[in-house]
Amino acid sequence: MNLREKTKKSNFASPHINQIRKIKKLLQDSRQILVVSHIDPDGDAVGTQLAFAAYLKDLGKKVYLIRDSEIPAKYLFLQHVDDIKKVEDFPSELDIDTALILECPTVERIGGATGFLNDRVKTINIDHHQDSTPFATVNWIDTGASSVGEMAFEYFAAVDYDISADVAEQLYTAILTDTGRFRYASTTPRTMTIAGLLLEAGADSRKICDYVYYNLDPAVMKLTGWVLNTIEMLNDGKICLIHLTNEMLTRAGARVSDTEGLVDLTMFNMGVQVGCLLKEIDESRTKLSLRARDNINVAEIAGRFNGGGHVSAAGCIIPLPLSEARQKIIGILTEVVNAG
Repeated sequence: MNLREKTKKSNFASPHINQIRKIKKLLQDSRQILVVSHIDPDGDAVGTQLAFAAYLKDLGKKVYLIRDSEIPAKYLFLQHVDDIKKVEDFPSELDIDTALILECPTVERIGGATGFLNDRVKTINIDHHQDSTPFATVNWIDTGASSVGEMAFEYFAAVDYDISADVAEQLYTAILTDTGRFRYASTTPRTMTIAGLLLEAGADSRKICDYVYYNLDPAVMKLTGWVLNTIEMLNDGKICLIHLTNEMLTRAGARVSDTEGLVDLTMFNMGVQVGCLLKEIDESRTKLSLRARDNINVAEIAGRFNGGGHVSAAGCIIPLPLSEARQKIIGILTEVVNAG
């Protein structure tokens, strides 16, 4: 029994069929398609880019896979990941008629790839963020979905696309990482049904988990140790802060992309309600990555600094040096935790 038959047998149906039909028609009518996701890509971004690229190539389309930032090493095991090229590898003008934009609440999140968009290019927005905006020609925003990987599977099932084992692996990686290993509240019975179908389609859960979580470069292990040494427990252990400087990155021999996931360490402590990783960008800017239990909305906190994300996982950039950003966020988190 192939995946088409299995999805039908499991009564897997999409409640978003109207948006899916619009997206399908626009993609079918297109010839040359840009597929892009957000800066600082995570597993959901990389996995869904690759999965949609496979689908579009099977439709006979010319596909341009573009990224603005480095792909974390943990995702380099995915098939065809080298096909996602840097913005700088392309000419300033790209002959495309459609851009498929994945997991971006605003079009600006694709970074330098915005230079390829113009009035002649139709756009498709597929996203699940709480603060997502309908910026595209066709928008499919589902804030109830655990990940864009889940939405991609829903799309493929609706259009009767029989995914390969490689695509199953890409989508499983997307869902696994964006649900925090199926831990976040966004994980639903539907999410688990999809994960099971992806396993049946050929995804190897042990292999994927090992590459993503248990295959770290020694430089990343060193960096993780140094970051953990900065730990601060505040407000009776309800707030956990860690920080990362550029000097630490250089000393460890690690890349910025290697820091993805470090913020999750803040939530390993008993009693923590909200965690924050402060990452130095330069002398005047600090990136904040925020995590929280379900009773605290860190997307709202990030939104105060023009950032965003999900209720329990969000981020932003504060125009302050690390030490001042630390004082600023401590005050905000203390206020939020005490109000709860």
